[in-house]
Amino acid sequence: MSRNTAQMGQQRAVESPPVRAAGDLGRAGTRSQGHTRAFPRRRFRLAVIGLLAVGLCSLAVAAALSTGGRTASTGGEWSAWSPPSGGLTGAQEIADFVAPYYRASPSQQLAVVTAVNLTDPNNPLTVVVPSSGSSGGLVPLNAGSTIVYNLCGVGSHDCSIGVGQPSAARLLLLRREALELALYTFKYLSGVNTVVAILPPGHQVQGCVGICPRPASPRNQKVTPVNLAVAFDHSELAPWLERPLRQTLPEALPPTVSQMPSAPEAELVSILTAHGLFAEHTEQAQDGANVIVLQPQSPQ
Repeated sequence: MSRNTAQMGQQRAVESPPVRAAGDLGRAGTRSQGHTRAFPRRRFRLAVIGLLAVGLCSLAVAAALSTGGRTASTGGEWSAWSPPSGGLTGAQEIADFVAPYYRASPSQQLAVVTAVNLTDPNNPLTVVVPSSGSSGGLVPLNAGSTIVYNLCGVGSHDCSIGVGQPSAARLLLLRREALELALYTFKYLSGVNTVVAILPPGHQVQGCVGICPRPASPRNQKVTPVNLAVAFDHSELAPWLERPLRQTLPEALPPTVSQMPSAPEAELVSILTAHGLFAEHTEQAQDGANVIVLQPQSPQ
């Protein structure tokens, strides 16, 4: 897939890790530190009303500061932040909120995330997946109910991640990011049934050539580069939309690459993303439209 649009978005990558809104770190209990006073009822009634008004204003300001000025969640405490907009604009707001917290290094963002416009008349784009029937053909995803996120790695010319080395741990962290994008999207953007996250290139799969012994010998091993994508269906993630996000992804700040394999959610991320892992490539249809082809991929 051409990633020129995503590469232009690399300028949005931050140079140092951001700080999560206080609401994402948990809510602190409030305690009244004032002392009870017995005021004469009539003489000080107006003064008491004035003090109450000032106190309410102070509480409102404190609440706004505690959430970093972000829009409050409308998801019943599901998360401390929610996108102000809907549709493709809301998807990009989700991408811009989530992506900076995922780091390839303490000073380098893992990837810039762009919400892809599937209905752009100037650049028609279709996503196809294998049919669930016996025909074995490919069927298109509904553009009106599908959100595609393109993760373009920072620090390279081809959207690969230019910091560090490819590894199973880094791939798992990217899968965590894809899952978080999908959870926010399904929770807050109405009408979305499918989320596809196209991961940065640079992954490899091992196979064998000729007769494949069990176990395969080193000389029969063949390493092949492959572009990966993770696809999610709304119904599959529905149980995780009914409980707060922090029960699924506990850390306010995502783990680092080295921390990811031992993170509390590592096994859940692996399970939820394994069956949705696809090999991805782009073809051109006869009418000139670009087609993103997703083919099932063995768990990594």
